[in-house]
Amino acid sequence: MQSFPPTTHSVPESFLSKFGNYITAVLSGFDRIRFRGVLRMLFKPLEMDFYLSRCGVLIKDFKAFAEELTGRVKAAAYQAACAAGRPVQYLADSQLSKEELARQIAQRDGITEGLIVLFGAVEPCSSFSVRGDRANRKIHLVLEQRKCTHLYHYYMHREFGLMHVRVQSWFPFTVTICLNGRNWLARQMDQAGIDYRQCENCFLKLSDPVAAQALMNQQLQTDWPKVLGQLLKEAHPLASEIVAPLKQGYYWSAAETEYATNLLFDHPKRLAELYPEFLRHGLSSFQCSDVLRFLGKNRPEVFCGELTGTLN
Repeated sequence: MQSFPPTTHSVPESFLSKFGNYITAVLSGFDRIRFRGVLRMLFKPLEMDFYLSRCGVLIKDFKAFAEELTGRVKAAAYQAACAAGRPVQYLADSQLSKEELARQIAQRDGITEGLIVLFGAVEPCSSFSVRGDRANRKIHLVLEQRKCTHLYHYYMHREFGLMHVRVQSWFPFTVTICLNGRNWLARQMDQAGIDYRQCENCFLKLSDPVAAQALMNQQLQTDWPKVLGQLLKEAHPLASEIVAPLKQGYYWSAAETEYATNLLFDHPKRLAELYPEFLRHGLSSFQCSDVLRFLGKNRPEVFCGELTGTLN
């Protein structure tokens, strides 16, 4: 059996003791990474009242104030795309893969660095509206589910490769930044001169697995506040103006971020022989609730939708 340093992987030793002779490399690190940036104070109606007061805006004027600010957020994004000579495209189909479309545009236009495209899409969000109270004849702000335009800035980043920044164009201007740890690693290996073969989000071959793992470990040392701040400034230039009355910036959290382990087998035929055994183990070991949690349903016990699958 091959020897794998225990600090470089999360594979159970029982698995390696049984199948280690067929494994040529183990690679553990970031898979898909999704950061969420929020202005926490603006998720509370009372704090939003205070924010408007600091801006010198009455509640009755909130809609006009928000629409003017939203218009400038959109205009700044459109101007940046125009200055970079990149297309702006509105997407009405929610089932369309924005990532795949951005990849196609990058390939078509030969984009190796910088902005690829700016997408606009109307999507659900948490945001504010003004509502009246007949009992006391007053109006107030409420945070509710509604829809607004979201701006997707797709970049071919020098370090991270294909990634995007999503900006909600209405209060409270939530931002998400998504990148791919495997694409990031591919760029690192290109610079380090490490040969590899990649298929979608998996590596099928690594000339130097130890060096590749070392590069993945370097990703853990990233100064994320600095990196995310730079991306925010580029995709959302009005952010500094919006946060000024709060005297605090965006709060970042790693939402729906995946840390994954790849196992590289010595031969496709060997893996094909073992795969039915792995499949049976998965079917017998995991419950429906585990699958639902993996698919983002945090409370599977109250899931009322329909979930179907196939086994070939």
